[in-house]
Amino acid sequence: MAFIVLSSLMACSKDDKIDNVNIPGLGGETWEKGPLDFWIDSVFTKPYNIEVKYRFERYELALDKTLVPVMENKVQPVMSTILKTWAAPYIAEAGETFFKTYCQKQFVLVGSPQFNSNNTITLGTAEGGRKVVLFWLNDFDLTDKPFVREMLHTIHHEFAHIMHQTILYPVEFKRISTGYTGSWNDYTLGEALERGFITQYARSAPDEDFVEMVATMLVEGKDGYDDIVNSAPLEARPLFRQKEEIIVRYFKESWNIDFYNLQTRVQDAIDNL
Repeated sequence: MAFIVLSSLMACSKDDKIDNVNIPGLGGETWEKGPLDFWIDSVFTKPYNIEVKYRFERYELALDKTLVPVMENKVQPVMSTILKTWAAPYIAEAGETFFKTYCQKQFVLVGSPQFNSNNTITLGTAEGGRKVVLFWLNDFDLTDKPFVREMLHTIHHEFAHIMHQTILYPVEFKRISTGYTGSWNDYTLGEALERGFITQYARSAPDEDFVEMVATMLVEGKDGYDDIVNSAPLEARPLFRQKEEIIVRYFKESWNIDFYNLQTRVQDAIDNL
């Protein structure tokens, strides 16, 4: 014991110097703002108090997932598209006060999709109604309309969560369809439509059913939504119309928003990208 203590005392003295080793992230990272940062400030941060994080910060994301940063040249096209097809329609229909009050306050952008153990991928997440993480953005291309619509579906999906977490939708919505299941990914879209679910993921829970309906109706537009409903079995179609009626009523009574006007604005924005 005496030998160990003596050795420890001899191993470190006041005169020993610690090498100046750069440990990334210790004490925080610093960088100079560039043109992209100034654009984000002027378009999102100053007018709407929205932070957009595109530099990779590991602790903003799930630590057990392998993810890659978003490419810098994707950031402005992605956020400009979101501004035109999500923010602008809501502002035009519901006003700036509504949007500033309820909009997500932070976007975290990730280049790759998030792969899950159940053979699915995550395209977006929302935390506490204030932070949204968007994945798979390195493949973003404005000419790839299905991909763009899928990204916009994620945005409108997450914003609809914020709305119903603030004011709950009518409870009768939860009783229209049966067969909610945690293993929704084991069933086909056809099987989902048979039960009145607009997507496979809508089967996962009533809240997801509600926001999937909202996102699909807005992003696909009236014609696209009608096509999906008409592809379902005859006996299932009234279920979609019941859900549609509740959503339209909810938006009007809870938020004073004309849903069909909002739907038209979103479609016009998408068509004019």
